Amino acid sequence: MREIKTVTILGANGAMGSGSAGVIAAFGGAKVHMLARDVEKAKQGIEAAVASVKTDTIRARMIPGSYDADLEKAVAESDWVFELVAESYEVKEPINARIAKARRPGTIVSTVSSGLSIGRLAKAYDEDGQKHYYGTHFFNPPYKMILCELVTHSGNDKKVTQALGEYLDKVLGRAVVYTNDTPAFAGNRIGFQLMNEVAHFAEKYADKGGIALMDEIMSGYTGRAMGPLATADFVGLDVHKAIVDNIYDNTKDEAHETFKLPGYFQKLIDAGKLGMKSGGGLTKVVKHADGKREKFVYNIKTGEYDPYPKFDIPFIKEARQKIKDSDYKGAMDIVKNASGFEAEIARYFISRYISYSLSLVGEVVDTKENTDGAMGFGFNWVPASAFVDFLGGPKETIKMMEASKIPVPKLLKDAKEGKKFYELGDKLDARSLFKG
Repeated sequence: MREIKTVTILGANGAMGSGSAGVIAAFGGAKVHMLARDVEKAKQGIEAAVASVKTDTIRARMIPGSYDADLEKAVAESDWVFELVAESYEVKEPINARIAKARRPGTIVSTVSSGLSIGRLAKAYDEDGQKHYYGTHFFNPPYKMILCELVTHSGNDKKVTQALGEYLDKVLGRAVVYTNDTPAFAGNRIGFQLMNEVAHFAEKYADKGGIALMDEIMSGYTGRAMGPLATADFVGLDVHKAIVDNIYDNTKDEAHETFKLPGYFQKLIDAGKLGMKSGGGLTKVVKHADGKREKFVYNIKTGEYDPYPKFDIPFIKEARQKIKDSDYKGAMDIVKNASGFEAEIARYFISRYISYSLSLVGEVVDTKENTDGAMGFGFNWVPASAFVDFLGGPKETIKMMEASKIPVPKLLKDAKEGKKFYELGDKLDARSLFKG
């Protein structure tokens, strides 16, 4: 792979395009062609890129342009073409056809796609183009979320893959996770499995607190900064639907049925209630005349919004206090031994998360460290392997899984007792991801 001195960004005015361009210009020192539908949008992308990395020094290296007028010329002089246009084959494939005609041999071309087939997208290229075509799935916002899923397909060259991985790691400061060309790759497949199944449980327990209850049960003491359904609201319910629909249509694993979109999600989407970006979805915030803000939550049964409730669940309070005291194993001991349906749900989802993460090793990634990295660096969730240690090791984890009727993955069955299961501790301190 030749040195990357010039880069073309397609989709420069989007949040991912501008954010990725800022990282490439700031850390890579590259000249960046910023292309959008028109030059004015490209200029807006440059301003957003500068703001994202908080330095004006990159502005001089960023060149605005449009697809119609500048794509072929920009691609022809680039060492890397990074495509970040809309997430559909119908949009990406015509762009790829143009890139394929203009690129020089040896030029890297990649897509930010979060789940489309990299092998299918690579078919637009000749043998050299396919060898140099990848998924480079950055996470949003790129300056703060350092994960990059580097997605390979059968036409890649291992030496190019290694060189690109080193560039992303050592030059751009990405936490690189290597994944195979499977639906939603690693991070989104694991993350959206949990989020979507939690959404189903919210409907099942609609009379006991629904959406708000599920996010309380799966709150920071379970190793995430934001509740799963709050995350869906943040991502956008339309985006959530696109991801889970893709996984449901193209996979057949043991969690397959959990990827069905809940009916109330579709109802909200049809009403234009997409989440935070539309002013409300699963939750909404209302500003009153006196300036005070009040949070409301969607009532799945009535279709109305109710004031967001507060919960008093003793074992959660106890676990949070343990985490505040930096006693993470103590917190998990409380979760393991607590009574009540809320504790059963917490144990079920922690078990499911560990099981599903580890079950993807072999199909989606080659090692558990790749799924651990995807969840830690990409979602800010405590990695599955770290949970095994906090729960007391493989035997204790298997005991909890079996009680929750969750499949025990072979990787866990074969693990040696008494040996540390989590191996990313020097790169990612899992304890920092718990919230008390």
